[in-house]
Amino acid sequence: MFYDVYNEDCITGMRNHVKDGTVDCIFTDPPYGIEGDKLDVLYHRDESNVVDGYVEVPLETYDQFSKDWITECARCLRPGGSIYIVSGYTNLHHVLNALHGTDLQEVNHIVSKYSFGVSTKKKWVSSHYHILFWQKPDKGKQKRVFNTNVYYSDQKDSYHDRLDVQPMPRDYKPGQIKNKNQLSEDFIEKFILYSSNRGETIMDPFCGGFTTSRTALRFGRTFIGFEMNTNAFRTFLPTLEQVEEKEDPIPIDPSPEELEKRNKMRAGWAKKRAERKLVS
Repeated sequence: MFYDVYNEDCITGMRNHVKDGTVDCIFTDPPYGIEGDKLDVLYHRDESNVVDGYVEVPLETYDQFSKDWITECARCLRPGGSIYIVSGYTNLHHVLNALHGTDLQEVNHIVSKYSFGVSTKKKWVSSHYHILFWQKPDKGKQKRVFNTNVYYSDQKDSYHDRLDVQPMPRDYKPGQIKNKNQLSEDFIEKFILYSSNRGETIMDPFCGGFTTSRTALRFGRTFIGFEMNTNAFRTFLPTLEQVEEKEDPIPIDPSPEELEKRNKMRAGWAKKRAERKLVS
């Protein structure tokens, strides 16, 4: 396993350590600019096991901050490379404006639903994140990777697995040290496996609890990342040495009976399309 993780801000770090066009896929969950260091009060969470030192971005600088780090990500991505950005809704417009200011292209706008939210009385309860899936334009043989059948061999099952409303599992780790607002590694796994191959380079500009890095290394990818919070860096960097590499999942086949039924249905659809084509 190969990785480089730096205890510095990602904007300076990417400029100093990442060459143009050398990253295959980025998955990142940046600060949201909503005083995330104080959200435990609203959510009534016990944060005795949360690492101190979370670095939030002031709202008044969030637009320029977004432009700076996203511009660097666009430079680092290879032609055809993918980027996933997890965002709340409050400053989503700043993230989107920054993306539109680059040469990156939108692929999907994914919504991820979680099972909890801030209690409200006079408005809808916020219970989702946005996941922005963009790519660097393809160039020659450098195409965007998308492994459609990574989990399922049949199109029908793959279709349902790739709906752009995705569940976000809650990562329960009672008694374990963790980072604030840490995403589940099972959740991150899906995006990395769909959008990269073994041996390719994954980057996370905001490592946090090092969930992206562990997931990437677990499935044979190389990793580069950055984390400003020295406490988080020192706490979670050693966990990378504990990662056990595993093979990518073997796609699940439908039962023979189910496959036969689907193939008959598809043959019927193909016949009807051919008949309509002859009529027209």
